[in-house]
Amino acid sequence: MYKIMVVEDEPTALNHVCMILKKKCPQYEIMGTAENGSEALRLIREEQPDILISDVKMPVMDGIQLVAKVKEEFPEVLSVIVSGYSEFEYAKGALQSGVCDYLLKPLAPSDMKKLMDRLEPKLNTLYYEKRNRLLRSLCNGKQAEDADRLYRYFPAGNYYAAIYRKNGLPKRFSRRTGVEIFSMEEEKVYIYGRDEMEALYLFPEELLFSGDFKGMAERIFEREKSGYTYQTAVVYNESFPLEALPEIVKKLYRRLDESVVIGENQVLYLNGDSQECRNPGEEETAKKQLEQVEYCIRYKEDKKFPTELKKLFDIFRKQKSSQIYVESAVKYIFQLVRNLYPIEREFVDLEFMIDDAFYYASDMDELKENILTVIRQCIPDMGKEKIDNKEQLFHSICSYMKGHMDEAMTLGSICRQFGVSQTSLSRMFRTYEETSFSNYLTSIRMKKAMQMMEQDPEAYIKDIAERVGYTDQFYFSRIFRSVTGVCPKEYMEKAMLQI
Repeated sequence: MYKIMVVEDEPTALNHVCMILKKKCPQYEIMGTAENGSEALRLIREEQPDILISDVKMPVMDGIQLVAKVKEEFPEVLSVIVSGYSEFEYAKGALQSGVCDYLLKPLAPSDMKKLMDRLEPKLNTLYYEKRNRLLRSLCNGKQAEDADRLYRYFPAGNYYAAIYRKNGLPKRFSRRTGVEIFSMEEEKVYIYGRDEMEALYLFPEELLFSGDFKGMAERIFEREKSGYTYQTAVVYNESFPLEALPEIVKKLYRRLDESVVIGENQVLYLNGDSQECRNPGEEETAKKQLEQVEYCIRYKEDKKFPTELKKLFDIFRKQKSSQIYVESAVKYIFQLVRNLYPIEREFVDLEFMIDDAFYYASDMDELKENILTVIRQCIPDMGKEKIDNKEQLFHSICSYMKGHMDEAMTLGSICRQFGVSQTSLSRMFRTYEETSFSNYLTSIRMKKAMQMMEQDPEAYIKDIAERVGYTDQFYFSRIFRSVTGVCPKEYMEKAMLQI
């Protein structure tokens, strides 16, 4: 319920405004009243309203001065001036002071209701944006300073939480891999993703009619994984107060980091079902095979190296080794290579390549090929991948992607189509477009969606989403808003006005 402060020095007029608001605008709550601007400003500093309704001429501090002060200190407050016809020219000065609207006396209930109805969508958007900023802040570990303020933007009560990660973990070296996503304004479940491959669900307990979040979390898992190679979910299956979210999210992220296995679909629980402990004997097997790989590097047995590397990744796949565990082994291998071979490539470039290898790999076999391709760039006698006319090939790939946007595309599928390694293609995107494959794909899909909306503003959002490669229209809408700043419906309404 949105909060209103009413400021009026005449008791009769004050009661009239309050009566109209109570009878005609039940979505609003009168949080306080004042007889002059000075008193109102003191109250506003104690508790910020969403809307300020003020008379113009009052003692001590008039409405124009009050609005200017409030605009300076609390820019998100929407201010409304109430004035008589004789004061109207004077009240125009308020428009430069930060007033968003005005009402003329004598005040008609219908005018008040129309104005409040107009302001409600603005407040919905303000609350949505504020809620998203708070959610991002909480998910990044910052504690809420004021619980009352927190529950102003989120419904009171307890929550459940679960995080869903499509494919590998966020890139370690380059954090700017995609766009942050948030739930849409009309959604009752709150969602935050560090990039478009992730969704942390904050689920109000009051929406869970069955009382079983585990079942709900597993249904979300099935819906979220469609169209991608694999997915990892970590579920917190106990309700908690919103103030505890930073600590809960920290645990979810940590469990996710520890648990992602390249190519494996998993649903894990922080409390309840626990992950099976790794067998020390299995780790010893991987360690011994890593020693064989190290032997090949140290003694420069380049022909034997690919076979031994394949054996190592076969062990990783069989043991379902976590991404972090595999990363540590790969980084050790690259450190050995850097120590023993004169590497022409910049260290930064190699880090990008390794990042991309893990981020885009759909299974251990694909990851092994990606890593082997990077190593071939470093060891002279192993044979580098040769590509004639890279720029022409890259333009052909981009044209293909633009012509097949309605299909599920991954870096791996494009590489198989054109017979190029994932490492080489990732490097092409950085060279020719100065972005990643995933960012480029999202960009061309959003541009195509905007073009279709402009051409046919009455089209169904679901149809547009499918034509640019998204089977879930809600997922499409979240990404569209993150990229364009407006939701698909709002974009189409604006396009309709241009016709």
